[in-house]
Amino acid sequence: MSSDDCDSSTSTPTSKIISTTPQHTQQQQQRKSKKNQSSSQKKKQQQNENEAQLSFEEKARYLALDCEMVGVGHGGKKSSVARVTLVDWDGRIVWDEFVRQEQEVTDYRTFVSGITPLDMEVATLTFDECRQKVQTMISNKILVGHALKNDMRALNITHPWYITRDTAKYEPFMKTRFDDAILWPRKLKELAFEKLQGRKIQREGEPHSAHEDAAAAMALYRTVRTKWEKVMDYKISKTKEFEQPRTATTTTI
Repeated sequence: MSSDDCDSSTSTPTSKIISTTPQHTQQQQQRKSKKNQSSSQKKKQQQNENEAQLSFEEKARYLALDCEMVGVGHGGKKSSVARVTLVDWDGRIVWDEFVRQEQEVTDYRTFVSGITPLDMEVATLTFDECRQKVQTMISNKILVGHALKNDMRALNITHPWYITRDTAKYEPFMKTRFDDAILWPRKLKELAFEKLQGRKIQREGEPHSAHEDAAAAMALYRTVRTKWEKVMDYKISKTKEFEQPRTATTTTI
């Protein structure tokens, strides 16, 4: 800077110039990456410690469900349960069965469901048998899944809200699509890749796997179990507080 540009007697302090060389930028990125890895490792360590405290009996309380559908009726637009899979806490298959179809299958949806005509030919389990079996197996269990309402509707069964854990409805897993701040479910595929260290399911060009999907939902739940259960404890507590006065009033009358 020349004397014409600035008088030394009246000059003000200048800000320190930060290097923006490619080397400096790379160092910043490396530090940021290490910080993110450290944070991820701490979260994983905390999760492992929390899970280590779970007894075998506690883990046995959890099951994850996923169903695959075929299309029946005109144009195959009506969905019918063709395969039901239940996995345990560790993502291992507990029950996996094909369901015999009472109506003609007009769309096997193989590109998504993975169901083939041969699968349906060898299926012996009726829908009613399947429904009863699933209802019995999930009774009093904490049921995990993604968009469970679709599976439960297809099976024509219900499950108490306080022991249902739907990863599609867990708010921290949801996102806003527009400017109205309304939360929308995210795809299981996206959540698995983002939250489970790049875990890939529902790969492009490959049919869905009920086992993979159920196991992914369980794995997602496990990453947030502690926080989720605190929220559920609060909701259950508030529900009981609301119901007690109503019960007392009914008794008095």
